[in-house]
Amino acid sequence: MSKQFIEVQDDDFMKFGGERPSYLAIEDALMTLGGHGVGGNNFKNEMVKLAGWTGGALTTYAQRATVAKNAFNRIREVLPKVTSPDELRALLKSLK
Repeated sequence: MSKQFIEVQDDDFMKFGGERPSYLAIEDALMTLGGHGVGGNNFKNEMVKLAGWTGGALTTYAQRATVAKNAFNRIREVLPKVTSPDELRALLKSLK
């Protein structure tokens, strides 16, 4: 994927209206890379966790904004460099 994403900030998870926050574009790109639908959503969740997200299914990004910001920014840095789900998975695992 060659698209560049704007750096994610803590307050992005608490915005309503206005310009669409970068983390949503990153989520969209992850779901596209992972195959859309349920598979794409599962892939997105897996990648966000690999990048450092520690929340569960009922935890919002706003509840742990700094953790979410750091995870999305890790993904933001490597996502433009990959062309497959396996490449992204390997890059995120290597960052740990």
